[in-house]
Amino acid sequence: MLDFPTATALALAGTDLTSEQTGHLIDTMLRGEAAEENIGELLLALREKGESVSELVGAATAMRGHMTRIEHGHDILLDTCGTGGSGSGTFNISTAVAILAAACGVAVAKHGNRAATSRSGSADVLEHLGVPIESDAAEVARSLNDIGICFCFAAKLHPAMRHVVAIRRRLGVPTLFNLLGPLCNPAAATHQLLGTVSPIAQAKIAAALSQLDTQRSFVVRAEDGQDEISLDGITQCIEVCSSEQTKHHWTATDFGLPAAKAEALVVADPAESAQVIRDIFAGQPGPPRDTVIAGCAAALLLVGKSDNLQQAARIAADAIDSGAAQEKMRQLCRR
Repeated sequence: MLDFPTATALALAGTDLTSEQTGHLIDTMLRGEAAEENIGELLLALREKGESVSELVGAATAMRGHMTRIEHGHDILLDTCGTGGSGSGTFNISTAVAILAAACGVAVAKHGNRAATSRSGSADVLEHLGVPIESDAAEVARSLNDIGICFCFAAKLHPAMRHVVAIRRRLGVPTLFNLLGPLCNPAAATHQLLGTVSPIAQAKIAAALSQLDTQRSFVVRAEDGQDEISLDGITQCIEVCSSEQTKHHWTATDFGLPAAKAEALVVADPAESAQVIRDIFAGQPGPPRDTVIAGCAAALLLVGKSDNLQQAARIAADAIDSGAAQEKMRQLCRR
């Protein structure tokens, strides 16, 4: 297998590493057997070249081998974790979508972490909502099996990442690891609503998913820059079903919802994001509610709970108006 200097030289020359080569190098990092200098040089070289699909697949496979797994009995399991990095400053839309989808009867294992490139990470907002984010694997599994939703805190369930935390902070730029979160759900989610920030990242993530045993996933990117389903303009979606890909594009009309500008979704910090989510589930109308309904509608279509987006949007709206979403959030907070 390649050593780190050789792999770095290949990447700097523009050569993609194979999945096996990348997996070996990531495995070495996560075992704590690589020098930080070598890790940093390789990550920067891969970033400069542009991480390839083979490198994503190899890295994700290795990282999955080190994560703490969550055992459960669900045949269909949804995750709404995305790559982040949009810089849009919006409230935690995908986290609210996860709770609403669970209120609609979908089993959800929301994977996430504290903020790295955003104002509020999923762990940050859930902590402000009162959800115990530091639960161990047994408690996370109990939540998923008892109430149909859990939070998989990456910092807790990917303990081997401690070996690369310091060098990633020193580098101060996104690296290969920033793309791996959505590909390494500790509960092995079968269905993913996965937001990305660029056409290149979207295509690479979709191609990687097709090699990583996903049952069905929607990899989405909004043309207004959000890594979510947007009601302002067009959202591009790549549907990945086993190894096949199908492209869709959606607008607010497809959901039967009014258009909404991203500016109406911006928050200052996790506390404000949490309050926006509370307000949505308390029945407050407006762009934040509509945006979460749209995301949930896509999730319901993804897992087969509905045949079309407008019907799915009505189901999601009903789960808010009936109080089911608010109750699901209460249940999650009690865990």
